[in-house]
Amino acid sequence: MPARQVVFELGTHPIEKEEKRMKPKRLLVCLAAFLLLIVWTSPVAFAQAVAPEKSKSVNINTASMEDLVQLPRVGEKVAERIIEYRQKNGSFKTIEDLKAVNGIGDKIFDQIRHMITVK
Repeated sequence: MPARQVVFELGTHPIEKEEKRMKPKRLLVCLAAFLLLIVWTSPVAFAQAVAPEKSKSVNINTASMEDLVQLPRVGEKVAERIIEYRQKNGSFKTIEDLKAVNGIGDKIFDQIRHMITVK
């Protein structure tokens, strides 16, 4: 008795159907992994990971210019503005008050918030 031969049309084989069905799932998994990688390696995440290396927080009410320029993205001009603001308006009540200084926006503040204190 001859062996029975099964012939499938192109694209109708069960394995080919399974591969077609799995492509969107693989694409979603890859996309999710890529997005996670981007979020995990964002600058804010990097700044927060580096922050614990500094054992001492910078007190923005008493810090000198040399102390302030050690903070990421705070140069001499911004440090001068912080000191001028402090002299003109008194001590910062909260670290969020630092955002009132020209040159300190949300992005910079988010990067240094774990490195500064008012106590």
